[in-house]
Parts: sequence; C-alpha cells; structure tokens
Amino acid sequence: ENRLNWGGGGFSSLPALEVLDLTYNNLNENCLPGNFFYLNIGKFTKLQILNNRDNDLISLPKEIRELTQLKELHIQGNCLAVLPPELGKVADE
Repeated sequence: ENRLNWGGGGFSSLPALEVLDLTYNNLNENCLPGNFFYLNIGKFTKLQILNNRDNDLISLPKEIRELTQLKELHIQGNCLAVLPPELGKVADE
C-alpha cells in the first residue's frame, strides 16, 4: 500500500514541483510507484526537498544528479548500504 497523491495538477505539474514527500510508501525499484520514481526523478528539475524516508530503496537512480536545485534529501530508513556517488555530484554543483 502507498500514500501517493499528486494533487490536482496531475503529471503536467511535475517539472514545477519543489517539494516531494514519498515517506512510508514501500517504494522499491521493481514495482510501481517505486518504478515511477526511478524512471521520472530526473524530470523534477525544480525540486528543492525530496523526502524519501522509510521505504525499501536499495539504491538511488543516477538521474538524481540532475536535481541541481535540491537542497534537502531525506533517505533515512531505507536499505541503502552506501550513499550513491551521484549525491556528491549534486553537492558539488
């Protein structure tokens, strides 16, 4: 079960999205909605805060480096063994 709610704007509002909270959604890279997250995260170009806590992620998509406006990333409570190198590329920009 997940708790995703895209609101009234639907998918057309995704590029303008600044805050995305995916906490407690049982996300993983093998099924929806986790697969949606993996395939589309690079489209959230204005995203400033990504809260992805308490899911089942074992990795983050390489497209996360395209989130050049990202200021906060919350990934506690997942199954990440190491922080992905892509996070360093975001921090360096």
